[in-house]
Amino acid sequence: MKHKSIILTILCTLLTTTLYAQKLSLGFLQPAGGEAGTVVEVEAGGLNINKSTKVLFSHPGITGELFPVKESAKTKKKRRRLNDQSSPQLADRIKIRITIAADVPCGMYDLRLQGARGVSNMLPFEVASYPNFKENKKSTYSKPNIVETLPAVLCGYVTPGGVDYFRFSGCKGETIVAAVKGRQLVSYIADAVPGWFQPVIKLVDSRNREVAYSDDYHHHVDPVIIATLPKDGTYTLMIHDAIYRGREDFNYRIHLGTIPFVTGRYPAYGVVGKKVKQEIEGVNLDDTKAIVKVKKAGYNQLTYTSGLGTSNAVPFYALPKGVRLVHCPKEGARLSLTTAIADSLTSTSRIKRYKVSLDAQEQLVVELIGRRNDSRIDAVMRLRDRHGRVVAEVDDTEDPMQGLMTFHADPILQYTARRAAEMTLEVEDLHRGYGKDYHYLLRRHKSLPSFNAFVSPANITIPSGGTSSFRVDVMGKLKRPANLSVHGLPKGFTTSSLKLRGGRKWDVSITSPKGAEVKRFPIEVKMHYPGVDGREQADVVPVDKMMQAFYYTHHIQAAELALDVAEASPYRMSVEFDINEEVPFTMQDTEIALKVKVDKDPGFSDPIELLLGNKNRLFSLEPTVIQPEENEKIIYIKLNEQAKEKLKSRKGHPSWQMHIVGTVKGEVIQRGRRRFQNAKYREMTPIFVLRLKR
Repeated sequence: MKHKSIILTILCTLLTTTLYAQKLSLGFLQPAGGEAGTVVEVEAGGLNINKSTKVLFSHPGITGELFPVKESAKTKKKRRRLNDQSSPQLADRIKIRITIAADVPCGMYDLRLQGARGVSNMLPFEVASYPNFKENKKSTYSKPNIVETLPAVLCGYVTPGGVDYFRFSGCKGETIVAAVKGRQLVSYIADAVPGWFQPVIKLVDSRNREVAYSDDYHHHVDPVIIATLPKDGTYTLMIHDAIYRGREDFNYRIHLGTIPFVTGRYPAYGVVGKKVKQEIEGVNLDDTKAIVKVKKAGYNQLTYTSGLGTSNAVPFYALPKGVRLVHCPKEGARLSLTTAIADSLTSTSRIKRYKVSLDAQEQLVVELIGRRNDSRIDAVMRLRDRHGRVVAEVDDTEDPMQGLMTFHADPILQYTARRAAEMTLEVEDLHRGYGKDYHYLLRRHKSLPSFNAFVSPANITIPSGGTSSFRVDVMGKLKRPANLSVHGLPKGFTTSSLKLRGGRKWDVSITSPKGAEVKRFPIEVKMHYPGVDGREQADVVPVDKMMQAFYYTHHIQAAELALDVAEASPYRMSVEFDINEEVPFTMQDTEIALKVKVDKDPGFSDPIELLLGNKNRLFSLEPTVIQPEENEKIIYIKLNEQAKEKLKSRKGHPSWQMHIVGTVKGEVIQRGRRRFQNAKYREMTPIFVLRLKR
């Protein structure tokens, strides 16, 4: 019994930290969208979201009003069953009344919840051109959900082992589209394997004979059915998870009806500011031709409107202004630094070849964009010398900027020529597929960046007068130290730990002045590194981190990076030294003494427990308490002797980021048989750096 008690105590301690660190964790929206020009009531599930005070959207034409779920509507405690897949991460419920302006374009927008102590993660909210139809969870094949009017967006979620049924009437010759958004609504589920909802749909006639079936659409997880109805009558659409899992975050939206759906658009590449004449393939379209002109370089999402509504969104990749783009050149076209090529595997040989000229010691870098632009190609590139020998070959290259991708099929070929040469570049599909939907873009670069940098969370919350932090993740190799800068901060705000010394993770703190206005500010983080990759500076991309299947972490790009100044805490923490100066220590030291100061509001008298914010094996801090009558405390950071032994083999002067966290314990939460000690307040000092001196 004693051992069980110890284990339970450790578990509760870990979960307590997790509970507070998550602040507001948003798990699902039901329904996860609505029709433009309407008001829709949405139930949100998550952790600590019942403390939300505001709804944030990435489009000004969408607004939300919060109101609590009635006690009677909350899930009652039940004895856990064998097939129970519930999660404490979805334990809280709130209602949101969302108003969508009529002029909001159809598409996916970011939704976040804001509370007094922070901003939640992002979930997508879809604006559609069709009304929502909500499922009844008691539906069966014999008693399905009856959809009276099409087109509609069917909204619901699957339960463990469950199948949802929708019945509608159709006429012979109609081309019905059933396009599912499942994984698109919750990209990654941390405690699910595979790490997302894997929807499967089937369409049957009135005699339960299969008309169409889909479990994927090309390389997309979310399935699509496009079927011409064989006769007049009633039809039933079924949806379930591929391995019959289920929970509220296994939610879906199915666009159903004789609606426009684009299956291909050619060409799929262009240049910013230049018109591109496209041929459109699909069903229920008014026109098969379109003229496209985009303003943004990179990946754009295009929709096409017909009398039946707005089509699905398809990507279109645009090169920056000034780049010359050649579409579908003749066999053997030359690929140069000034000319990019957009092509398809339409050759009967199923291989396309291009000429490449190289000087002695010149580095060849060729990037292929295909799968990232919704092409079906799983490309392989080969470089052959004048004798036909393969001197370089590449298949897949991971692109850290594509956080929603788990299979990176586009290659980047790199080769350094020993002497001047004329070479041949080949492009082929790994599975020998071909056709105009096996399209791609080839672009030659002098070099490629050796890393990408991301900042998270995308919404940083800081108490007025207090300190908060964000993390910069570097994917790739940073060849030398770099400096970070934060742009857009209001007057009086300060930062610390802006010199990125190496490694893949680096924390930066922001401190707001006492009495700072409670407001939201858009900010930017930039990285400065003269001489690295030939670039002077680069943007650090704002992202939300999501976990897939217990392990993998993905960087999901956010609409913006914002700083939210929240209400002030009753105390603020600092250290009595210059945070921009490193704190030195040597291998002979057994502890490092630092003074922590606390500025308390009048009348505040709670004890504050001090702990290390950046825990590692080298440093430790015995639990230290600032008593109600104290405003400062000398703390002693101890150096672990065993960990110090490992430092002897390390060269140079390694450094560690550090900050001190001060916690005021709050309410005890009972969840089933477990008890959690939540934090009433948790504040931190600015981040400082400890550096080992030999």
